[in-house]
Amino acid sequence: MLRIISLCTSLLLVGCVQHGGNLLDTAPKTKSDTPYPTFEDPYTETTEQENTTDATRALTGPNGELKDDDMRKVSEQLTDLGVVYHEVSGDQLVISIQEKVHFSSAKAELTPLATNLLDKLISVMSTKPELALVLDGHTDVTGNPIKNQNLSEMRSNEVRRYLLTNKLNASQLYSRGFGEYLPLCDNETMLGRKCNRRVEITILKIHW
Repeated sequence: MLRIISLCTSLLLVGCVQHGGNLLDTAPKTKSDTPYPTFEDPYTETTEQENTTDATRALTGPNGELKDDDMRKVSEQLTDLGVVYHEVSGDQLVISIQEKVHFSSAKAELTPLATNLLDKLISVMSTKPELALVLDGHTDVTGNPIKNQNLSEMRSNEVRRYLLTNKLNASQLYSRGFGEYLPLCDNETMLGRKCNRRVEITILKIHW
């Protein structure tokens, strides 16, 4: 079932709903408040089938393959390309790219360093339509919170636009913005604010 994320943009996953009041009041305050999207399985089972298959469905795909096998291969490709990542274990293996796409203050323009990272991800993703990239935009605390929310969405959408231009499928890309509410670094310093102006990228598998 799709999880509902508090901050909804025009390019968020289908199923987002707007909460009453000021959206900024319900903005996520920690990383645990911004879970990775989950994806509906179009195949529906009866209660009896669910009871007999739950134990194995968590580990295997429709043909009995281990669910993490393909993601392990992706990890190997990323390593070969020099992309640093962190593996997040759960119901499925999720790959969090450690290198961030950073931006100048008040800007949403990609740098050559950013496009270099994105090109590496494209080389992996272009042949794997079963994978998705989740793009999470963030800002520092400089300026108005509402403008920062819009800017975070612009940043994630700019990454999405570049990936679409370079032949990735729209169904593989999910962009979100979290404004200034999830800093990685101290906003009291110039380097800290630079660190917080970013798009974080996560790879997960959406089709088995």
